[in-house]
Amino acid sequence: MRKWFLFVSVIHCVLYADCLDSRIDPENARYETFFSVLQLMKERKAKTLVETGTSRYGDWNCGGDGCSTLIFGDWASENEAILYSIDCDDEALKNADNALSELAKDSVHFVQSDSIAFLKDFGKVIDFLYLDSCDYADWDPLPSQKHHLNELIAAYPWFSDETIVMIDDCCFPRGGKGKLVIQYLLERGWKIFQKGYQVILVKS
Repeated sequence: MRKWFLFVSVIHCVLYADCLDSRIDPENARYETFFSVLQLMKERKAKTLVETGTSRYGDWNCGGDGCSTLIFGDWASENEAILYSIDCDDEALKNADNALSELAKDSVHFVQSDSIAFLKDFGKVIDFLYLDSCDYADWDPLPSQKHHLNELIAAYPWFSDETIVMIDDCCFPRGGKGKLVIQYLLERGWKIFQKGYQVILVKS
């Protein structure tokens, strides 16, 4: 029975772009938006994925922390894509690298860097950008909100009309991490594709 379950899980991931079930529960607040963005990336044939803020605890506490690097890494390995995971903390990068599935090892590039500096010099079209690098504080929201906006502005020259942007932790009081990013994109004609704990935006 166990072998059959694993076989079905792998097939499900390949066919339906759903690499979530081994990481987070379907009842998790992030599940629906993760599921939607994996489907959207497959539809748009995304090849270059960038996330700011890696899965700092590896595969521990995926329900609370999201484990985005592991989820996007699995998806990238099944869809001939590359994920760049950017973090200034070397220990966090090591934890994420150690938790990757063997199949995802060649599909994830870990970069220890200031995320804004990295994005300014990226030099490639970004098909998908995931912003989750700076912890959010309800009592002082602006540092996190401004940091994510500055990341977006640095990445913006590398966007195409098909680029997808996703921001984590958007449901918190005072706008969460995405408040300024969402305002910036909406003012430039972007649309909210899906809104929940995370927010997904597209230009077309």
